Amino acid sequence: MSNKDIEKLTELAAARLESARSMSKKDAILSLNEAGILTKKGKFTQPYAELEEVVNK
Repeated sequence: MSNKDIEKLTELAAARLESARSMSKKDAILSLNEAGILTKKGKFTQPYAELEEVVNK
């Protein structure tokens, strides 16, 4: 991977992070639901169930 590729990925990640910071809770849950990480009710799906312990600490 070239330095130019790394710069593009860094810029893309920064843009996505900024977008995520301005999301409402509902939009964030919807996004994570579409990715298969959360259910529509905001609970972690089975492959991510261990994350619930970390989040709830």
